[in-house]
Amino acid sequence: MIFDKVLEIYQKYYICVHCLGRMFSLLGTNTTNYERGNSLLLSITMENHRNFFKGDDSLQKEAINNLNLLAENAIYYPAQKVLTNEGLDFVKNDSNQVCYLCHNIFNDIQKYVKKAEQILEGFEFNTFLIGSSPESQIINREDKFKSEFNLLEAESFKSHFNRVLGKVLMKSIKKLPEFNIPDVLIIYSLSFETFNIELVLKSLFIFGRYNKLIRGIPQTHWFCRKCMGKGCELCDNTGKQYLISVEDLISPEFLKESKAKDSKFHGAGREDIDVRMLGSGRPFIIELRNPKIRNLDLEKIERDINKSNRKKIRVQNLRYSSKKEVIRLKTNAKDTKKVYKAIVKSKDKISKKSFKQKFLKLKNKFENQEIFQRTPNRVSHRRADKIRKKIIYEITGKFIKTDIFEFRIITQGGTYIKELISGDEGRTSPSFSEIFETPLVCKELDVLEISL
Repeated sequence: MIFDKVLEIYQKYYICVHCLGRMFSLLGTNTTNYERGNSLLLSITMENHRNFFKGDDSLQKEAINNLNLLAENAIYYPAQKVLTNEGLDFVKNDSNQVCYLCHNIFNDIQKYVKKAEQILEGFEFNTFLIGSSPESQIINREDKFKSEFNLLEAESFKSHFNRVLGKVLMKSIKKLPEFNIPDVLIIYSLSFETFNIELVLKSLFIFGRYNKLIRGIPQTHWFCRKCMGKGCELCDNTGKQYLISVEDLISPEFLKESKAKDSKFHGAGREDIDVRMLGSGRPFIIELRNPKIRNLDLEKIERDINKSNRKKIRVQNLRYSSKKEVIRLKTNAKDTKKVYKAIVKSKDKISKKSFKQKFLKLKNKFENQEIFQRTPNRVSHRRADKIRKKIIYEITGKFIKTDIFEFRIITQGGTYIKELISGDEGRTSPSFSEIFETPLVCKELDVLEISL
């Protein structure tokens, strides 16, 4: 019987109404643990009050003992009132007695709410979730208690704490709970005596496109290869392989406006340091980590970035994004089409007539065909050595001088254009150099368009 189990508990321990209710949490629905615990105590009080009136001496004695147990050990006021009304004495114990299981944490929940309110000041968010990490003393004591009384329908301290606090905080801050990906995860580290709060803020993702208008800067921040960012003579104590990057020019404005701790730059592929990114730009997503401000004026950020980086980089089409779009951006990079313009120098001089002949041969060999590229020598130190199959869709060519030509090449994403032209000592085959039967080198390369 549940009533017998409750009386058995209070013969040895004092636990609060919250903890009593959650020891039987899986029994009954559409109620709270507090209401469940209170209902148990009230029902036991009513049952024993009725037995008190039945006239049977042994039944009446048992009823008085049980009412005394609730009045004294459970410090339950209705049981105390019954005994008083019936002219029976009981020992009035301290009403501030400490719950064996929670140390009255659930009776002082506002303390935890107020601390969260203070910490959340200055943060913009729409949804939240409560998490908790009770110390081992709380967990171990509860486990032993459940085992001692063979309690199989109980809810954990952690689950009860998270839900009760979440309900109170929701009304206080007027924000909605979100159980999958909340804007703010509020984590309480708890002991019986103290607690602290850690905020985990959902990253903010902003999609855009960037143009790189000059050569000589990488897409993302590169640490010095020697010191790995610590600073050394080689990098003049900057910690950087290159002083600026596209990421370095874009991210500060976002960090300032969002008050984020840091950021991560996700690009739809990347161009080489000496390659410009023109046209409508390369898609990117900037991930702002732990942002205090989530509602950003993206038009202002775009204007400010472009104003301070005129003739270096330009951003456009800024909008809010998501982690899912980052994944799509990365996984779909190989399926994009990219348009390049290459200025190519020939080792041997070629007449205009000969160029036209060789170019026709080039088109017939490459257009709508697969080529095979082994990882280029220039990136072999940081890329896996493997053979990649890529499609060349279209090539147009222009004769400029006997040793200078211009090509417009449309390829599958991930094609190494410089190696497509040079052959890279046979690592890319076929190559432009093979068709022209003379070494060709890409002197300048621009990305003109990227289609997702």
